[in-house]
Amino acid sequence: MRRYYLPHGEDTVDDISAAIWLDNPHWENMRVAVANGISTAFKGTE
Repeated sequence: MRRYYLPHGEDTVDDISAAIWLDNPHWENMRVAVANGISTAFKGTE
């Protein structure tokens, strides 16, 4: 993950922490997208 977000960084605690911090919004957006998809599946498009 660190290499994806910080390709020129090093495997230090600070760089790994920064990569995790950058990755969290991605998973929060995925959680919302899945919840919306499930809601649409049960509710329908109407």
